Amino acid sequence: MDAGPHVQRSSGNVRPLKAERCGLCGQRAGERRCPILERWICSVCCGKERGRTVRCLPSCSYLVEAEARWRERRGRELAEAWAAWQRANPELPWPYLRALAKVLAAILHETFATDAEVERALADLDEALSPIVLVSAAPSPLGKTLSQVFLELVQEGKVGRDEVREAARALKTWLSSWRIPEDERRFVRALLGLFPEPPEDSGLIIRP
Repeated sequence: MDAGPHVQRSSGNVRPLKAERCGLCGQRAGERRCPILERWICSVCCGKERGRTVRCLPSCSYLVEAEARWRERRGRELAEAWAAWQRANPELPWPYLRALAKVLAAILHETFATDAEVERALADLDEALSPIVLVSAAPSPLGKTLSQVFLELVQEGKVGRDEVREAARALKTWLSSWRIPEDERRFVRALLGLFPEPPEDSGLIIRP
């Protein structure tokens, strides 16, 4: 027997014939199927919780569209802020700071992270490059990846250990003052705006 038009399919991305309530607020109609929550949610909750309570898939169309706008805006903010920072602190190892930023951007294009996690990763990098072996907590996943990249570069003689440590410390200190509670990924978005994802066939070349 044909079920007719009353059959509703709410799985996948097929919107149900009868609008469901948002799976987060329970007030507005669910307009978007969240692949992480596997629930229909409203556009308001999508924008509010994206990157906060919901760690979105990088391929999510709503995330891609919103992130493109944020990255352009934050990228301009970062360029202006760093220009002022460099004018006020010309003695810092700027070639190494730029190299560190490029490596971070390359990793962040593949890994979701908040500004707080980037700050922790910079502290992990500083510790990993220390000539003194310190007994401390295990590095964060982002810090471990970042440290592995620069430890290899140091071992290959492509970068200086002390200069990388100085750059990591300077960037961590600066980041702690630039972060804002209203946007937990202000720096991450800005960095990805300044350093767009490179083509797949291009290798990561570090030249401080």
